[in-house]
Amino acid sequence: MKDWLVLIANYSLSMVMWLILGRMALSLFTRNRDNFMLNFFIRFTDPVYKIICMILPFAKLSDGNEKTYWATIGGWAAFFSIFLIIIIRVIIIKLFGPTITQ
Repeated sequence: MKDWLVLIANYSLSMVMWLILGRMALSLFTRNRDNFMLNFFIRFTDPVYKIICMILPFAKLSDGNEKTYWATIGGWAAFFSIFLIIIIRVIIIKLFGPTITQ
């Protein structure tokens, strides 16, 4: 049962990481928030960005950057969230992952 929980946590964090990368890639091509795909990525990644901005206040966007590509990507919150997700995934796998015995 423990292995399933580790797998679910790992895959969930992986999905969030790929959503953030998808938002970053799609925002290179369009900044139109009426675009369905960009709106989909923004809807699912903004809660992660809010948590990152609460933990790391310097990752917040300044008020003058609302209409830029940097704001569409999410600013530094995108990079810090990917970095923290990778760290959390490694910790979960190392501490709670399946043990291999020979």
